[in-house]
Amino acid sequence: MGKRRITGLDLRHLVRELSALEDRILKKVYSINDHTFSLAFYPEVDGCRELILDVDGFAFLTNLKWTKPQVPPPFVMALRKHLEGKKISSVTQLGVERILVMEFSGRESKFKLITELFGGGNIILVSDEGKIMTLLRRAEYRGRALKPGETYKPPESRSLRSDISSQERIFDLLRSGEVLREPLWRVLIELFGAGPPYTDEVAAKLGVNARSPLSDIEDKLAHLSEILHRFLNGETEATVYTRGEKVTNFSAFPLEHLKDEKKRVGSLSEAIQLYYTSEEVTTEEDPRIVSLRKEIERQEALKEEYARKSQELKSLGDLIYLHLDSVEDAIRRARRGDASPIVRNLDRKSGTLVITLDGKEIKLDILKSATENASDYYEKAKKLREKYERMDDALASLRKKLARLEEEALEESLKRVPVQRRKLRWYERYRWFFTPSGLLVIAGRDAQSNAEIVSKYLEEKDFFFHVDMPGGAVVVLKRDQGSPDEESVRLAATAAASFSRAWKEGLVSADVYYVKGDQVSKHAPPGMYLPKGSFYIVGKRNYMRVRLEICVGFQETPDGVKLTSAPPGAPFIYSICLRPGPMGKEEAAKVLKNRLEAWLRKNINIRTVLDVPAESVSISVDEILRVMPPGKVAIVE
Repeated sequence: MGKRRITGLDLRHLVRELSALEDRILKKVYSINDHTFSLAFYPEVDGCRELILDVDGFAFLTNLKWTKPQVPPPFVMALRKHLEGKKISSVTQLGVERILVMEFSGRESKFKLITELFGGGNIILVSDEGKIMTLLRRAEYRGRALKPGETYKPPESRSLRSDISSQERIFDLLRSGEVLREPLWRVLIELFGAGPPYTDEVAAKLGVNARSPLSDIEDKLAHLSEILHRFLNGETEATVYTRGEKVTNFSAFPLEHLKDEKKRVGSLSEAIQLYYTSEEVTTEEDPRIVSLRKEIERQEALKEEYARKSQELKSLGDLIYLHLDSVEDAIRRARRGDASPIVRNLDRKSGTLVITLDGKEIKLDILKSATENASDYYEKAKKLREKYERMDDALASLRKKLARLEEEALEESLKRVPVQRRKLRWYERYRWFFTPSGLLVIAGRDAQSNAEIVSKYLEEKDFFFHVDMPGGAVVVLKRDQGSPDEESVRLAATAAASFSRAWKEGLVSADVYYVKGDQVSKHAPPGMYLPKGSFYIVGKRNYMRVRLEICVGFQETPDGVKLTSAPPGAPFIYSICLRPGPMGKEEAAKVLKNRLEAWLRKNINIRTVLDVPAESVSISVDEILRVMPPGKVAIVE
């Protein structure tokens, strides 16, 4: 991702922002690629739900949605095992090194997650006793071994031993004999974590060359200590630098020596993210694509050569026929040993004769007649023509394969591009869909969400639906004034039957009742017991028998096109319908994924408004499983 990486000074300012993570819960650990990882936490921080750690030299809170592999690597699984559900108790930095330390605490265990953002980078999980439990990469250095079971030791660094707590301490450090002999740039990097572009800013402010030893600028050390104290302890004023639409740099505060257009942003995380996502991702091209392109070029060149040679042989045959008598005469004379005006060479050993016609040399077999020689040329031309005609099919197959590989490579590269995370509507926490008349239907996912829907969102004018058996989703048809239309009622009833135990039991149809919202109570009358998760219905119930069937697909909503599920008859742009059947949910979800993505590939105008990258056709299996009905299914063809 370009040459700029975060410095120790950047990390010092960033840690101030990351301290907002303290007391939050780690929800999930993901891998984005082999060097980039995401820590999802809750509650969110200023619209950010994840911390991105790229061991190649970046860390930042993100408000973007990043594509993650469906199958996490073993390292991520190990982190999940130990850290998920734990509270983030502190976020610190070792000295001004590029080492981020996050401490996690649970009821009976404590861990440290140490991210080294220098060299090849590393992420290391350390026990409360300081032992390495798991890590991204094993490594051994002089006096330092990074492998499971070893005690974690930070790298040897002068910055870890330097006291930079005040301007006076910094001034004393700069005047020490050992430091005075060193060049300015090395002192800034090794003692204060101020790598580029901060080294250049310091040199510009002092009016000196960054290569100058401190002993040559002793009269400026007081000013230097003032600058460094301000850099290290001053307020963060996150800044990005742009040239056109490209973000060229970032800093924790404005830097005067950088001449690109400056723009203040809300946080250093935002500045780093803007730079990180602005840099072009460069990856080596798939060797299969490179090989195929070379083979296609070779085959095309060979086809052209066959076509040229075939035409050339045919034209020589035509010349022989055009001068048939002269050629026949030349062959007879050659057999007798007589000269001929058109003969250029005779090789009796090989039995070949070279003649010239209309400025072109033609090789003949003296044992054959002129007509037979012409026929030989026509036959050779025909065989070459058949060869290059057969190559058309082979080339078409190669081009088709190349197009498929290029499309796959494009999709893979676009999956790495994060997109803006969409703010979810309240109803997207539950199952939901819109009816043809525009009414919203919501359904619970479990006992807790059923209770939430009734207590928070069920209004007197709404309709409440439930399958006529225990173990079903609460379904609410949100409505305006007046009675809802019959189609909306039917769709809500079908959802209540489908998102219930009836589906798990493989029933074809089920009875559903519905009542008005003011007929539903979470509390039983005095003297009656109401089981947890149940509701008490007052008054008459309306019953319907409906068929179990749910479709998965894309609906148009006020926020654009979204993936959801609803009974047949709901206004889908595209959908695939399911009934209770023998196919496992995971297997069915993969089939649905392939079909939905295939449809997206053919409908670019639709997919650009989905909550996926504009050019991507990726939908995760988890997203599909989330909207599917409970139990096994059959796909309605």
